Amino acid sequence: MAGARQEGHRFELDGGTVSLDFVNTVSGMRGSATPRDRLEVFEDMVYWAEQVGLIEAREARKLYDRAEQEPARAAEAHREAIRRREALHDVVLAAVDARAIPGAALETVNAWIADALVHRRFRTSGPGKFETALENDGDLLAFLRPVALDAAELLEHEVSRGLVGVCEERLVGRCAWLFLDTTKNHSRRFCTMKDCGNRAKQRRHYQRTKAAQRQR
Repeated sequence: MAGARQEGHRFELDGGTVSLDFVNTVSGMRGSATPRDRLEVFEDMVYWAEQVGLIEAREARKLYDRAEQEPARAAEAHREAIRRREALHDVVLAAVDARAIPGAALETVNAWIADALVHRRFRTSGPGKFETALENDGDLLAFLRPVALDAAELLEHEVSRGLVGVCEERLVGRCAWLFLDTTKNHSRRFCTMKDCGNRAKQRRHYQRTKAAQRQR
């Protein structure tokens, strides 16, 4: 099956934060018969990272070249990135569902965040001003360190305050994407109205039509 880069896939960025957009790179329901992982290979992760603005085209080309030159390392990096993504998914979804947080998954997320923090540096941005930057030490997954730092903020603030939701299409086994719910009354039900919300609307219309026909 071709990955996102080969297909020219445009990722839907409806999570509201980069760490949730990373989690949402699986289409459909995890654990179902038809989930679709858009990050088939390392190059797909680079392709995603460029789309969300983590890296520029020049850096993406360098990473594609490295993957071609070091295929075994790229494959290992891909496996590790997927392991981190799935751990973050499991931790956040458990919190949203008010279930016990899986310990092994939380350990994986903590280790990922710790690695990113170790490589955070301060640099001057003007007289008396500083900004933080992430060191690129040549690690093939260095470009995902901002995702880890974003995940740390997400867990500490938005998840802990109950501001993360899961698409209501999960109830019919179609989608379980996660998203920040910034609506006033925390009433957001779907990852996107364009797709999942529209499908639910069409399904309700069909059900009402069938019910009306049976009553005739």
